[in-house]
Amino acid sequence: APAPVPQHAPGQMPVYQTSYTPEEFNKLFMWWWILLAASIPGMFIFIGGPLIIAAIVIGYILMYKYWNQLQDGYQKTTPGKAIGFMFIPFFNLYWQFIAIHGFAQNANAYADRHGINMPRINENLTLTQCIITCCCIIPLVNILAGLALLVIGIINFIAFKNASVAIANHKLQHAQPAPAGAP
Repeated sequence: APAPVPQHAPGQMPVYQTSYTPEEFNKLFMWWWILLAASIPGMFIFIGGPLIIAAIVIGYILMYKYWNQLQDGYQKTTPGKAIGFMFIPFFNLYWQFIAIHGFAQNANAYADRHGINMPRINENLTLTQCIITCCCIIPLVNILAGLALLVIGIINFIAFKNASVAIANHKLQHAQPAPAGAP
Protein backbone atom coordinates (compact mmCIF):
# COMPACT_ATOMS: atom_id res chain seq x y z
CA ALA A 1 0.00 0.00 0.00
CA PRO A 2 1.32 3.47 -0.76
CA ALA A 3 2.27 5.77 2.09
CA PRO A 4 -0.55 8.08 3.18
CA VAL A 5 -0.46 11.58 1.80
CA PRO A 6 0.22 14.19 4.48
CA GLN A 7 -2.37 16.91 5.00
CA HIS A 8 0.05 19.75 4.20
CA ALA A 9 2.07 21.04 1.29
CA PRO A 10 5.45 19.32 0.76
CA GLY A 11 8.19 21.06 2.69
CA GLN A 12 5.69 22.84 4.96
CA MET A 13 5.07 21.98 8.56
CA PRO A 14 1.60 20.50 9.00
CA VAL A 15 -1.07 22.15 11.15
CA TYR A 16 -1.32 20.29 14.44
CA GLN A 17 -4.43 19.95 16.55
CA THR A 18 -2.31 19.41 19.64
CA SER A 19 1.20 20.60 20.31
CA TYR A 20 3.30 20.10 23.38
CA THR A 21 5.92 22.28 24.98
CA PRO A 22 9.37 20.99 25.85
CA GLU A 23 8.60 21.89 29.47
CA GLU A 24 5.61 19.54 29.45
CA PHE A 25 7.79 16.63 28.35
CA ASN A 26 10.50 17.53 30.86
CA LYS A 27 8.01 17.85 33.74
CA LEU A 28 6.23 14.56 33.04
CA PHE A 29 9.55 12.83 32.52
CA MET A 30 10.83 14.21 35.84
CA TRP A 31 7.77 12.78 37.65
CA TRP A 32 8.22 9.44 35.89
CA TRP A 33 11.87 9.35 36.96
CA ILE A 34 11.10 10.32 40.59
CA LEU A 35 8.38 7.67 40.91
CA LEU A 36 10.54 5.00 39.30
CA ALA A 37 13.52 5.82 41.53
CA ALA A 38 11.35 5.98 44.67
CA SER A 39 9.68 2.65 43.92
CA ILE A 40 12.89 0.66 44.38
CA PRO A 41 13.56 1.58 48.03
CA GLY A 42 9.80 1.84 48.47
CA MET A 43 9.54 -1.92 48.01
CA PHE A 44 11.14 -2.33 51.43
CA ILE A 45 8.41 -0.31 53.14
CA PHE A 46 5.52 -1.67 51.06
CA ILE A 47 4.78 1.49 49.08
CA GLY A 48 6.83 0.48 46.05
CA GLY A 49 3.88 -1.15 44.29
CA PRO A 50 1.73 1.99 44.06
CA LEU A 51 4.78 4.06 43.11
CA ILE A 52 5.71 1.74 40.23
CA ILE A 53 2.09 1.70 39.05
CA ALA A 54 2.09 5.52 39.04
CA ALA A 55 5.39 5.50 37.11
CA ILE A 56 3.92 3.10 34.55
CA VAL A 57 0.83 5.30 34.10
CA ILE A 58 2.97 8.40 33.55
CA GLY A 59 5.19 6.39 31.18
CA TYR A 60 2.16 5.49 29.06
CA ILE A 61 0.96 9.10 29.08
CA LEU A 62 4.40 10.15 27.85
CA MET A 63 4.45 7.48 25.13
CA TYR A 64 1.02 8.64 23.94
CA LYS A 65 2.28 12.22 23.73
CA TYR A 66 5.50 11.14 22.03
CA TRP A 67 3.52 9.33 19.33
CA ASN A 68 0.91 12.11 19.08
CA GLN A 69 3.40 14.78 18.14
CA LEU A 70 4.76 12.67 15.27
CA GLN A 71 1.44 12.35 13.44
CA ASP A 72 1.93 13.78 9.96
CA GLY A 73 0.54 10.96 7.84
CA TYR A 74 3.63 8.74 7.63
CA GLN A 75 3.43 6.85 10.95
CA LYS A 76 2.96 3.12 11.41
CA THR A 77 0.21 3.62 13.99
CA THR A 78 -1.82 6.14 15.94
CA PRO A 79 -1.08 7.18 19.51
CA GLY A 80 -4.20 5.40 20.77
CA LYS A 81 -3.27 2.11 19.11
CA ALA A 82 0.38 2.43 20.14
CA ILE A 83 -0.63 2.51 23.80
CA GLY A 84 -3.95 0.66 23.78
CA PHE A 85 -2.67 -2.49 22.09
CA MET A 86 0.07 -2.76 24.74
CA PHE A 87 -2.69 -3.82 27.17
CA ILE A 88 -3.65 -6.92 25.16
CA PRO A 89 -2.05 -9.95 26.83
CA PHE A 90 0.47 -11.85 24.67
CA PHE A 91 -0.31 -9.64 21.65
CA ASN A 92 1.66 -6.93 23.45
CA LEU A 93 4.81 -9.02 22.98
CA TYR A 94 4.40 -8.44 19.25
CA TRP A 95 2.97 -4.94 19.53
CA GLN A 96 5.93 -3.55 21.48
CA PHE A 97 7.95 -3.91 18.29
CA ILE A 98 5.51 -1.38 16.76
CA ALA A 99 5.03 0.86 19.81
CA ILE A 100 8.64 1.03 21.04
CA HIS A 101 10.94 0.07 18.19
CA GLY A 102 8.52 1.63 15.71
CA PHE A 103 8.56 4.87 17.66
CA ALA A 104 12.34 5.10 17.29
CA GLN A 105 12.07 4.49 13.54
CA ASN A 106 9.20 6.96 13.14
CA ALA A 107 10.81 9.67 15.27
CA ASN A 108 14.09 9.47 13.35
CA ALA A 109 12.24 9.52 10.02
CA TYR A 110 10.09 12.44 11.21
CA ALA A 111 13.22 14.41 12.12
CA ASP A 112 14.70 13.68 8.68
CA ARG A 113 11.50 14.75 6.86
CA HIS A 114 11.17 17.99 8.79
CA GLY A 115 14.86 18.87 9.05
CA ILE A 116 14.94 18.65 12.84
CA ASN A 117 18.35 18.63 14.46
CA MET A 118 17.89 16.12 17.26
CA PRO A 119 19.80 13.28 18.86
CA ARG A 120 18.98 10.13 16.88
CA ILE A 121 17.24 7.36 18.80
CA ASN A 122 19.29 4.16 18.65
CA GLU A 123 16.96 1.82 16.76
CA ASN A 124 19.12 -1.22 17.54
CA LEU A 125 18.79 -0.52 21.26
CA THR A 126 14.99 -0.26 21.03
CA LEU A 127 14.94 -3.55 19.10
CA THR A 128 17.10 -5.08 21.83
CA GLN A 129 14.63 -3.83 24.44
CA CYS A 130 11.75 -5.52 22.63
CA ILE A 131 13.65 -8.82 22.33
CA ILE A 132 14.69 -8.75 25.99
CA THR A 133 11.08 -8.09 26.99
CA CYS A 134 10.10 -11.29 25.18
CA CYS A 135 12.85 -13.13 27.10
CA CYS A 136 11.25 -12.03 30.38
CA ILE A 137 8.57 -14.72 30.01
CA ILE A 138 11.21 -17.49 30.20
CA PRO A 139 11.62 -18.80 33.77
CA LEU A 140 15.04 -18.15 35.36
CA VAL A 141 16.13 -16.12 32.32
CA ASN A 142 13.60 -13.50 33.36
CA ILE A 143 15.64 -12.36 36.36
CA LEU A 144 18.69 -11.40 34.33
CA ALA A 145 16.53 -10.21 31.41
CA GLY A 146 14.51 -8.02 33.79
CA LEU A 147 17.61 -6.26 35.07
CA ALA A 148 18.91 -5.70 31.54
CA LEU A 149 15.45 -4.49 30.51
CA LEU A 150 15.40 -1.94 33.34
CA VAL A 151 18.71 -0.42 32.23
CA ILE A 152 18.00 -0.47 28.49
CA GLY A 153 14.43 0.72 28.99
CA ILE A 154 15.60 3.75 30.97
CA ILE A 155 18.25 4.57 28.34
CA ASN A 156 15.62 4.36 25.58
CA PHE A 157 13.04 6.37 27.52
CA ILE A 158 15.60 9.15 28.06
CA ALA A 159 16.32 9.10 24.30
CA PHE A 160 12.56 9.27 23.55
CA LYS A 161 12.22 12.28 25.84
CA ASN A 162 15.23 14.06 24.34
CA ALA A 163 13.95 13.50 20.79
CA SER A 164 10.45 14.65 21.74
CA VAL A 165 11.80 17.80 23.39
CA ALA A 166 13.81 18.57 20.23
CA ILE A 167 10.71 18.05 18.07
CA ALA A 168 8.61 20.25 20.36
CA ASN A 169 11.28 22.97 20.25
CA HIS A 170 11.35 22.78 16.46
CA LYS A 171 7.57 23.10 16.28
CA LEU A 172 7.62 26.13 18.58
CA GLN A 173 10.31 27.81 16.49
CA HIS A 174 8.47 27.14 13.23
CA ALA A 175 4.91 27.72 14.40
CA GLN A 176 2.91 29.87 12.08
CA PRO A 177 0.77 32.56 13.68
CA ALA A 178 -2.98 32.05 13.49
CA PRO A 179 -4.72 34.04 10.74
CA ALA A 180 -6.27 37.34 11.80
CA GLY A 181 -9.78 36.86 13.12
CA ALA A 182 -9.25 33.14 13.83
CA PRO A 183 -10.51 31.93 17.23
